[in-house]
Amino acid sequence: MPWLPVLHTPAEDLWFYENLVIPDQDVEVHEIDGVITGFSATGEGWLHHLYVDPAYWKKGVGALLLLSAQARNKELYLWVFQQNQNARDFYSAHGFKEVEFTDGQANEEQMADLKMHWTLSPGS
Repeated sequence: MPWLPVLHTPAEDLWFYENLVIPDQDVEVHEIDGVITGFSATGEGWLHHLYVDPAYWKKGVGALLLLSAQARNKELYLWVFQQNQNARDFYSAHGFKEVEFTDGQANEEQMADLKMHWTLSPGS
């Protein structure tokens, strides 16, 4: 996302994932022929991370990761930047509803975002 500000060094990002995400969240990695194509991280009813290598966009990787996260949770919340219309459309197509819009003052990037929510439908 070229419009997203770069706030951390690669070393800081690595520390974050090694020390906070992997030990404390349910992380799922997707691979094709030994190449990592994407991952998701969930915890306490939140989809904290869903990343797909751009080379694998529109190939079902994100959908597989999201469907797996939904299968392991009765409900999920997530934050997405308002500007990221592709992500908003993707999550909406998978049953998420937009529930709260903010001006971004509470996030690190200082960019307008929105909270989305999905819940397991009755009888599923």
